[in-house]
Amino acid sequence: MNNSIKNNDFPSPLSEPVVAPFNPNSRFATAGQFVTVVLIWSLTPLAAVWTVQEIHWAWGLFIRFSLAIPIALACQACFKVKVPVHPQALLSYAAGALGLFASMTFCYLGASKVPSTVISIIYGSAPLVSGLIAIYIFHSEKFNAYQWLGLGLGMLGMYFALGLNAQNLLLNRLGIALEIVAMLLYVLSAFAVRAVAANIHPLSQMTGTTIMSWLGYCCLLPFFWSEMPDKLPSLQTHIALIYSAVFSSVLAMIFYYQLLNKVNPTTLMLMNIMSPVLATLWGTWLNHEALNSHFILGLLLLCSGLALYALQIRSKH
Repeated sequence: MNNSIKNNDFPSPLSEPVVAPFNPNSRFATAGQFVTVVLIWSLTPLAAVWTVQEIHWAWGLFIRFSLAIPIALACQACFKVKVPVHPQALLSYAAGALGLFASMTFCYLGASKVPSTVISIIYGSAPLVSGLIAIYIFHSEKFNAYQWLGLGLGMLGMYFALGLNAQNLLLNRLGIALEIVAMLLYVLSAFAVRAVAANIHPLSQMTGTTIMSWLGYCCLLPFFWSEMPDKLPSLQTHIALIYSAVFSSVLAMIFYYQLLNKVNPTTLMLMNIMSPVLATLWGTWLNHEALNSHFILGLLLLCSGLALYALQIRSKH
């Protein structure tokens, strides 16, 4: 693993595994993993919105990670992978927790104020924000004219999708701000883990970060003891919690790390283009979230900007 951030490469949210050679016979499995991750990530914002509709965000996240930890440990045992606890590993888990504990806290806080489509749109802009951080903070990347054009289209798309062009902003300003902070923490966590460069197995990184994030929520719960659920939530909330724990927290991350071993960063960035589109479909269909022409225009502009940005990364490679 490199100790420095790679140019033009949007980093993973937790760690970067050692690259393995691509096996042509595994193309079908790779395609299946790619589609699975896109579907899981596109439904994750809706699961967050459904969770906070009935359960306080702190308890919702505590339950989610409480369910995820046994599954992650079972995966560790199945693949016979240990969770290292040396100082550098713990530092790597802490850096990863910036993208789980901190980012998810702000995400769930905002999930009660904005629809799932908006959450997906904001997270979809993460590669563009990552590129800006690489330029102005780490000085590890330079944009060409087409990448700047892609960035401009993406930001213009955000402007329209969030309704910032309207005189009376229909969306909750605080909710938008919370989701933007969550996305920024997610991106910063990726850079932090890569800077630590602990060379930990991806499965161990996921498990260690999940446990550390769970401990963080345990520390938060005394401040929200009065919000403890006093009755069983609805079937919809049960589905959201189980889905978030099993699929979003564990399965998607395992598949994502396997994809990092097989496909290039440009292909992975297609996830950020496809997920907001599918999330819009799920939000309107399953949660009856309203759409308007400004949002659709913004979504198209954002996807166009991400596509242009991704194509230029491919041409550089």
